[in-house]
Amino acid sequence: MVCGANGERGLILEKAIEIFSKNHQDKIVQFSVNTFDISPIIVRMSGIDMDKLVAVNGCKNRCVDRLLEKNDLKAQHSCVVDDALERRAGPCKPTSQFEFEDPTDEEISAFVEILGKTLE
Repeated sequence: MVCGANGERGLILEKAIEIFSKNHQDKIVQFSVNTFDISPIIVRMSGIDMDKLVAVNGCKNRCVDRLLEKNDLKAQHSCVVDDALERRAGPCKPTSQFEFEDPTDEEISAFVEILGKTLE
């Protein structure tokens, strides 16, 4: 379950998920800014095994983890985009305020590696 971060983290998530999904598409449940808020309902209705659910958070706020916990759910595994960055990324913003440099290939590769380790 992937957070719907807007801004730099959202771009990193999008590019990393594109690469990651080539070998793991069957494991990706949801990736959308618009439907993230109802994800706990979707998770509960689908009968997903919580021991296999991975929460992919954009930043150290861990919104995915917090939203799940608010709905009495807990992902067994969790990771954060910021763990792949050596710089400070800007906060989530409305899409009309996007003004930032593209993430580097190294940053995207680092997060793809984190996704793989988290899945293991």
